[in-house]
Amino acid sequence: MSENNEKEVLKAYEKYLVYFLNNDMDGINSLVKFPITYIADGECKSLNTFPVKPKEMMDSKQWDTTIDTNTYTHGTNSTKGHVISSGTRIRKDKSVIEKYTVFYAFTKTNDGWKMYAISDIILD
Repeated sequence: MSENNEKEVLKAYEKYLVYFLNNDMDGINSLVKFPITYIADGECKSLNTFPVKPKEMMDSKQWDTTIDTNTYTHGTNSTKGHVISSGTRIRKDKSVIEKYTVFYAFTKTNDGWKMYAISDIILD
C-alpha cells in the first residue's frame, strides 16, 4: 500500500466531507465518477446523481454535528482506494440521532481520485 496513494485518497475524502457539510452539491459531484454505485439495504443501485442531498438529510434528522468520528483508509493501490468512516450524529441539544459507519470506494482518474461506490449502515 503506497503511503502517497493513501494520503491522496484521504485528501479526496476530506474534500468530499467539507462539500457535504456545506451542502455543496457541485463540489460533491466534482469528486464523483458517475454512475456511482450505492449499496443500500439488500440492493445495489447505479445512480447518475449522488444518493444523498446533505441539506435534506440534515433537516429531516435535525442533525447538528457529528462526534466520535473515526476515519481511515482501509487499503489503496495505484488505481483504487477504500475509506471507512464512522461516528455519532447528534442534535443541537446533544441528544444522539444515530451511530453510523460508511464505506467509500475511490478510483484514480485523469482528474484525480473520484468516489465511485458508497455504502452506509445505521447501527442498531
